Amino acid sequence: MDRVGITTTVPLEPFLASGKQAVDLNNSFIGSASPNELVEEAQVKGYPRNICTWIKGLDTASSLVDGVVGVVRGDCSNTESLLETLHREGMPVHPFSYPFNRDRKDLVAEIEELCGFLGTTIDESSEMADETRSMRDLALEVDEIGWKTGSISAQDVHISLVSSSDLGGDPSLWERSVRSLIENSSGKEGMIRGPRLGFIGVPPIISNLFPRIEGLGAKVVFFETQRQFAMPKRTGNWIDDYLEYTYPYDIGGRVDDIKRECGRRKIDGIVHYVQSFCHRQIDDIIFRKELGLPILTLEGNLPGPLDERNLIRLEAFLDVLEGGL
Repeated sequence: MDRVGITTTVPLEPFLASGKQAVDLNNSFIGSASPNELVEEAQVKGYPRNICTWIKGLDTASSLVDGVVGVVRGDCSNTESLLETLHREGMPVHPFSYPFNRDRKDLVAEIEELCGFLGTTIDESSEMADETRSMRDLALEVDEIGWKTGSISAQDVHISLVSSSDLGGDPSLWERSVRSLIENSSGKEGMIRGPRLGFIGVPPIISNLFPRIEGLGAKVVFFETQRQFAMPKRTGNWIDDYLEYTYPYDIGGRVDDIKRECGRRKIDGIVHYVQSFCHRQIDDIIFRKELGLPILTLEGNLPGPLDERNLIRLEAFLDVLEGGL
């Protein structure tokens, strides 16, 4: 195996230690020239229409890699079936679980098994921790610049953070691109006049959501899950960083992180993105009860631009927020 697909963020250090190229299949799918064709191909294969579109995209995108590491506990409930399907087709696959109990020993055991699949060791992986941390810190720097000065667009912040899952599949090229983004923002002062929004939930399948929000005079200054891909809690130990990664564990940790960042970034309202047919839609119940901010829930299904119905709902939500500013 040279190129190994991942279905969401997993420890990157073993990939770097083994010399294998990590490829986030989500980014390969949504960044393809015709993502809807990839979805249709999976449906022709037999995937039901009422299964999450991301899973169908991942299946088709897996043809670009030599093996797949899928997170079967802590992300998508359908990933285990995806891995079984790929395995029966001859694809080398490896299931990875973030332990439900957040136990360090259990996480170490999972990482050791991942190392074995990739052909390295946990000790060799530890030698790559500083390099991985420095890369992720670049993405977090983009995030800080974006929300503090507004001189980096929400779309560029989103892409920098979400691509930190696999460092764009090419760490050297990714680093140059992100450094260029940071350097070009120097001395610029963006204008954030309208509502300051937080974006929570899974990264959107809607291709132009953040530019449309900015076009309406608002600014997304907090990306919950995308930011977590960059491991924002720096513990000083690379394994412990993955224990502080909120997304795959209990929702209480996510609520605490969202509240803290919304206060720090002076958020006026929240857009909660949910994917059709995803079990994480249920999280909306808890967020509405506990976050204490106005929330607009947007649901997406197929790749493409923001539809007219959701655009009208977004405009109305921003009107309400602007009335309270």
